[in-house]
Amino acid sequence: MKTNAARNERFSLAVFLILVPLLSFAIPLFLPLPVEITPLAMVFIPALLAVTLVALTGGRNAVGALLKKLFQWRVGFKWYIQAIGLALGVRLVMSLLALLFGWIPAIRLNDWSPPQFIVIGLFIVIGAIAEELGWRGYALPRLLSGRSALASALFSGVIWGTTHLALTLPGQMNAGSHWLPTILYITALSVILTWFYLQTQGSLAIPILYHVGQSFFVFLNGSISITQQLWLLTGVTLVLALILSLIYGASLQRGPVNQQGIASTRQAETR
Repeated sequence: MKTNAARNERFSLAVFLILVPLLSFAIPLFLPLPVEITPLAMVFIPALLAVTLVALTGGRNAVGALLKKLFQWRVGFKWYIQAIGLALGVRLVMSLLALLFGWIPAIRLNDWSPPQFIVIGLFIVIGAIAEELGWRGYALPRLLSGRSALASALFSGVIWGTTHLALTLPGQMNAGSHWLPTILYITALSVILTWFYLQTQGSLAIPILYHVGQSFFVFLNGSISITQQLWLLTGVTLVLALILSLIYGASLQRGPVNQQGIASTRQAETR
């Protein structure tokens, strides 16, 4: 029984990692959606696939265990401060670097109206929840079986980054953007989010909070071009991921690796 369950887990993980990028590219290629709606449709793919695969392999209780991760908010208050602080710091450093490089004459905020703040913020929150449920909630615990945290983060990050290349296709919101910074940025972001996930014993709350923050605080980068923002965001995120890797090592944790809470949730998903 245990052998069959492990085999099913590996098979379902492979299906997830293959179908997410394929379906992500299928949406802009074959569905006539408005450019603004395409990214929102794409971010639901990891969550929907995760829920479907968990339901097929573990049933209703397993789906409940997966969704429960979204409500594990009882972590140390310091992690909320760190998530918001690091996300804010990334965007501030980007503006400072742009000013230093002479790309902007002064640090300026995006002139969003209050309704724009609300709508953009809502889209970002929905997207972060959907992506984190799939990548950190479903895929990461399974990748951690037999792999280091850093290897799991890098592996999933490359695939996650590949899905974002669909937005660089002609007619899409990032059309013409270079593929390299997209892959590098998402891979480095995967390392940071994995670190948050492990430090909070498998809670999705803090990875979601950082994910939301580093996207929402883009209003601090007004007057920096989209291309410059992409390269700056990639560089700053890579440096942060490298620092975490050097400090915490391949386990992305200090001291003995403790994944008891993560393992118990995963076991609940396979019952």
